[in-house]
Amino acid sequence: MSENGTDGSIYFPERLHSADEHLAWWSAVPVPDEVLQTVMDDYKNSRAVTLNSIVGKWEAPTRRPEWSQAEHEARVKESADAQRERAAVWKARVPEKLDRFSVRDAVRTHLAWTYRHTLPTDEQTKVEQTQLTVGDFRGTPAEISTHYAMPGFTARHPEAFTRLPDDNAAVRKQLAELRAQIDAVDTTTKKMYVSDMVEQGYSADQIDADLRGERPGAPVGGRKALKSFKKA
Repeated sequence: MSENGTDGSIYFPERLHSADEHLAWWSAVPVPDEVLQTVMDDYKNSRAVTLNSIVGKWEAPTRRPEWSQAEHEARVKESADAQRERAAVWKARVPEKLDRFSVRDAVRTHLAWTYRHTLPTDEQTKVEQTQLTVGDFRGTPAEISTHYAMPGFTARHPEAFTRLPDDNAAVRKQLAELRAQIDAVDTTTKKMYVSDMVEQGYSADQIDADLRGERPGAPVGGRKALKSFKKA
């Protein structure tokens, strides 16, 4: 077993023994570009989820018996204004766009904070209190995670950092598209074949038999075949 943090990945992390070792390992662990691209592509939604989870849903204060209508309306306005102010503060803290030069370290810092539970209690506290700099932002690992909307991303993609990417997904998509094209060609060809048999005088029953691989026999006649085919 590794004792110096030389093993592991973001999917199967190394268990270390101190806050310093833990943070050093997570600061250098490779993060696949596929993961980073997913984080970049989903940032707008991740940011919205993060902000909503922090600010919460606004609810008007319940009117108390001792409040007049005017006082109740004033308290509702006060509560709504406070909610808007809180939302504005957090919107300013979480940038609208994700800096692609910072996303790799943002992911690493978020995961270092996520896996702090693998350390002894006193070392967990050290990780939680450590000040780090990612991009133009400095704060604790939790603050960095929030600043880059990582909680929203993990809520939307719960397996993004715990399950290896499916390398065969693209191949399966291509196969599905090819099958759809083949089915479309087969359907078109079958329609043309059936139409040709109708013109030759085969009935609907004869055409069905032919499509099943049976011998349909001689055509029963053009008009009769067309009439029987339409009736079928």
